[in-house]
Amino acid sequence: MRKIRRIAGAGALIALAAVLAGYGGALHPVGDSLAVFRVPLALLGGLALLVWRPRGAVTLAGLALVALAVVPRLWALSPVQAGPAARVPGLVVYQKNLLFTLRDPAPVVADIRARAPDIVTLQEVSKRNRAVLAALRTEYPYQHYCDFRAVGGTAVLSRWPAVSGSAFCARGMAGLQVETPDGRAWAMALHLSWPWPHGQAEQIAELTPLLRGLDGPVVIGGDFNAVAWSRAVARVEVASGTRRAGTETATFALPYGGMGVAIDHVLASGSAPGTIEVLDRLGSDHRGVLARVTVSP
Repeated sequence: MRKIRRIAGAGALIALAAVLAGYGGALHPVGDSLAVFRVPLALLGGLALLVWRPRGAVTLAGLALVALAVVPRLWALSPVQAGPAARVPGLVVYQKNLLFTLRDPAPVVADIRARAPDIVTLQEVSKRNRAVLAALRTEYPYQHYCDFRAVGGTAVLSRWPAVSGSAFCARGMAGLQVETPDGRAWAMALHLSWPWPHGQAEQIAELTPLLRGLDGPVVIGGDFNAVAWSRAVARVEVASGTRRAGTETATFALPYGGMGVAIDHVLASGSAPGTIEVLDRLGSDHRGVLARVTVSP
């Protein structure tokens, strides 16, 4: 029994140290990587702590850390879909990582048509699923696609006219300025790399000058590969002058307990935070996000 407690003690210290490190995304990108697994690490550390049963302040500090990590996040881990998004003035944005191997684009096309958003932002647009863009050409005649990684590029589709010469491609981003009924606004589709040891931090650093230089309201839909509470999402918000719409509702399933994490986000520069509805996967490994946002400066 003593040996089991020693093993549990080591496990508790390692897991809770990783939880603490997950708050350090501003110091090193590894913090954002660990932040993705904050809740399971905290639960594992808490369970090991109960087996270990250290005395006094160690137990109290450990349980306090577990509560700090888990309680604010529990409602965001549910695989159950969020309720319908409330209607707010502004734009309706449909955000979706298609999955580059998507077998049947028809359900995605039908869902977009049924929901009739103003802007569509897509990731992992590949030769296999480019049929989505073609099928929506009538409803969304203003389309801009950019190559990215082997898994596919990014694309932004608009029912509103595009500003001539505004389209651009950047590292993992497709951008287009459109003439909305409330004025011009930038619409962008973003696909960030995974956090450390991958190149997410460097990618954001490369995109930052571009985002800071945009003139006018901004809306960004993307697969950020970063949780809502990460430093990565905060960096994009600050650079673009936006804020994330809605709540931290799971969009991507993790391989434990059917739970998931919120890594697909819609950001907008409006004064109101906006609302979201998390949609079905429709053949992808990501759920779609339908956001209603304002885009005032």
